[in-house]
Amino acid sequence: MLMMCANFASMKMKRYILVALFGVFGGWAMAQSRPMDIGDLDSLVTSGNLSLRVLEQDVEAAEGVLCQARKLDNPEVQIMHNIQNPVNKKWLDTGHDGETDIQISQPLPIGGQRIGKIRQSQAMLNASKAALQAAIIDTRLEAKRVFIDLNAAQQKIKAFDSEIAALQKILDAYQEQAIKGNISRTQTFRIAQMLNQLRSDRASLMIDESDFQRQLQLLTAGDIGNVEARLDSDAMIDGIRQLLLMASQSEPIVSQEHPLLAQVRCQEESASHAIKVERAEALPRVSINGEWDKNGSIGHNFFAAGVTVSMPLWNRNQGSIRAAKAQQMRASMERLQVEADLNSSLRKCLKDVMTGLDLVESQQPTTDIDELMLASEQQLLKMNISVLEFVDLYGSCRDAKFQIIDSRAELMKNAEKLRTLLIDNQ
Repeated sequence: MLMMCANFASMKMKRYILVALFGVFGGWAMAQSRPMDIGDLDSLVTSGNLSLRVLEQDVEAAEGVLCQARKLDNPEVQIMHNIQNPVNKKWLDTGHDGETDIQISQPLPIGGQRIGKIRQSQAMLNASKAALQAAIIDTRLEAKRVFIDLNAAQQKIKAFDSEIAALQKILDAYQEQAIKGNISRTQTFRIAQMLNQLRSDRASLMIDESDFQRQLQLLTAGDIGNVEARLDSDAMIDGIRQLLLMASQSEPIVSQEHPLLAQVRCQEESASHAIKVERAEALPRVSINGEWDKNGSIGHNFFAAGVTVSMPLWNRNQGSIRAAKAQQMRASMERLQVEADLNSSLRKCLKDVMTGLDLVESQQPTTDIDELMLASEQQLLKMNISVLEFVDLYGSCRDAKFQIIDSRAELMKNAEKLRTLLIDNQ
């Protein structure tokens, strides 16, 4: 009996040490956490995300292409000088009787050969800007979805902490009674097993929480450290009701100003201009020319002006025009496909949000579940219910509480996606 008491005392001392260490580490981690609201993500994602900065360089490159398209072709200058004067036999004669011929040629675009390229480049620049805006919206949405998952995980961890602390008190009380012989050790063992299972589940949840932290850091590309995700779910659900009310006032169709639609529309416009550019390339190439000949066959200081026109007899750019038409048709089909996909996603997302809101509104408040869990703890300490009844009731309450957390999180994630499809210029 003395040896059993000593073993219990040793186990109790180890448990107290572990709890103390956990409390110190947990307090340090909480002190290092950065409180953050979901609205803080917009600026962090835009300014810090490396993928978005890559797309910004695509916009910069498109601006450079447009700038280049606006430039005229450079003139060509040709200078010829005699090697040996055939009259006086002088080499490289630069005197009065030497021969020097200077010609200058300036290409002139006609029939849209220049303006077509400018319009095509402008459309591609607009497409690059729309692609950047679409990527910003998608990245912000992904960050908010991760933030909501992180908030749900942290809520569950807090619930586990509260349950573990309560069960630890119950286990301590039951162990004291077991030492005195008032209750069987089987009951103490079952509570200890339940406590160990809670700690194991909490450890698994901590791994998930750490993964959400990592994803959030990658999306923001900033040294934000561990984030304490703050989220007023009740206020967000009120906002979701208003969002559904706004969506129900008209037929849910994705706006033409949505960045993805704007991107494919600009690509289609660019493909249309490409056809005009290729047709213009089939026109003659025109250049104006000027010439000064110091000692030409006509006489001294001969000046002349003229025009050079290419003759499109064998090559009228038919292959390039055909390829441009195919690209334009492809761009049109892509626009129709993207528009259909977005509208289909909008209808599905709207239905998911309505279903999720009905589920959340039908669920029991978490405060009632907390009161029931507290009452079951008190009844167990008073020996009014058995350990088996307590374990079953406690587990059911925890599952119901986590189901509410998950349902709200899923609803808020679907609502964030719905906003990106309904509202312009996120």
